[in-house]
Amino acid sequence: MNTLYPITGVGLGPGDPDLITVKGLRMLQLADVIFYPATSMADGRASSFSLPILQKLDMAHKAIPLSLPMGAEDRERNYLEAYSIIRKEYEKGLKVVVVSEGDILFYSTFGYILKLIRQDRIPFYLIPGMPAFVHGASEMGLPLVEGNGRFSVIALPSSFTEIEQKLTGNEALVVMKPKVLDGWYNFLKGIERPFFYAEYLGTGKQFVTSCADDLKERAIPYFAVVIFPYFGD
Repeated sequence: MNTLYPITGVGLGPGDPDLITVKGLRMLQLADVIFYPATSMADGRASSFSLPILQKLDMAHKAIPLSLPMGAEDRERNYLEAYSIIRKEYEKGLKVVVVSEGDILFYSTFGYILKLIRQDRIPFYLIPGMPAFVHGASEMGLPLVEGNGRFSVIALPSSFTEIEQKLTGNEALVVMKPKVLDGWYNFLKGIERPFFYAEYLGTGKQFVTSCADDLKERAIPYFAVVIFPYFGD
């Protein structure tokens, strides 16, 4: 009978391969197989933010893509299929690692897979990673929140009104996946609140700004974040 090892989830960090934790890298090195999330494109190619990180860490030779959707369509079926693939390798007695950009459980694709792992009572081990907004605060060069301030996160905001309501209190706000809203330039020009915008953090495509004019003609990608810091009273 095969020895079965816990399925390990590893957060890769925001994009810079050097920002993975020491423990996370060690688990990648010990793995027999590494599964990473990928999105199928219209032309048949697979797009993945995680793969370039694995390539730079010399882990691509044991990396296998999991086709996972960004939207809600067929989400349950896709995750069941992905989990089935993971479980087959686990049952072979292989050391299986599943990775995700950022942190492994913060708006992560792995969170859906973890529910299925738990349902089947399969042992697991999780290694956190740095979320993009933490890296963003470092690039900003200012504290994200200070003093008696609070901290909130909105992902996939429903409207600018929702964001504006959050900005009325004494709290820092991070907006994840801002791509869902059009009109960021006009919104940021109209509010009296400092902000920091970042996209593709830690990669060769990184772009950061605290000037709304820089976003006037810019298309907001999926991997972007808007930070509204709070400096206290």
